[in-house]
Amino acid sequence: MVIKTIPKIIPPRSRVRLIRADRRTPSWEKAVGHQFRIGYYSRKDGLDCIWLVNENGTYEQTTDRAFLLKYFDVEQLSQEKNLYGRGKRRLRKLHVPTPLERLTATSSIEAYEGAKEILQKDDPKVVRPVINVLLHGQRALNRAAAAYALHLPRGNAAVLALENTVANKREHPKVRGQAAESLAFNHRAKSHDILRANLHDPSKEVRFWCAYSLAEMADDDALVPLKTLAEEDHRVVKGFWSVSKEAKWAIRVIRKETTERKRRRKLCIYCSKTRKNLPYRVSHA
Repeated sequence: MVIKTIPKIIPPRSRVRLIRADRRTPSWEKAVGHQFRIGYYSRKDGLDCIWLVNENGTYEQTTDRAFLLKYFDVEQLSQEKNLYGRGKRRLRKLHVPTPLERLTATSSIEAYEGAKEILQKDDPKVVRPVINVLLHGQRALNRAAAAYALHLPRGNAAVLALENTVANKREHPKVRGQAAESLAFNHRAKSHDILRANLHDPSKEVRFWCAYSLAEMADDDALVPLKTLAEEDHRVVKGFWSVSKEAKWAIRVIRKETTERKRRRKLCIYCSKTRKNLPYRVSHA
């Protein structure tokens, strides 16, 4: 959980996470997502100099409060009153959670960071545990993060789990919406039917993400129900835009892809006819 009110002097042993890097901090790019602790302050450097202690308990680098608040999220404030650590032990090595442990964390940020790590590592061994979190996770935020982690091709078991999640009316809309989004990149023929069937779901998030995925799939059978959404559904999904706007975009994408598909098909037919009239040894490029 990100702390909203940050004290002027951030207590030692507080936990922060690097969330961004830019051209002013190029060395931080590979460390985005990593967690640090605030080290004890130095009387020599003063309270304006903040030490970042890495996961191994090493005082790695320094920053100031302005930079810290710009590039880091403060996830946990400690109750430490001894700012300079007089008589205190050095900070111990921090347990580094596995991607699956992060996926089941109580923080939405941490859960999605775990999902991103799973996607980056692309380890087939974690697919089953991720599916288990999607179907049986205790919190909706963990189930949604698990659905996000399955948006790369993961096999029939993952696709079936995503389909069942979209179709499950008792599931949280955020989880169903995330599962619908992931089906855009990891689906089978039946997935189209499930997404079309949920274009008129009571949840605006589910309708929104079903429209998105059907556009990515270039599903021309979805044009009629999408037209209805485009004309009538003006509900806005938080952080995005209205369902009608998404449906209009989906219609444009599908029509464009359908036109391209027909053009390619005509070209193939033309080439096929031309090939018959070519001399025997001329290759067809």
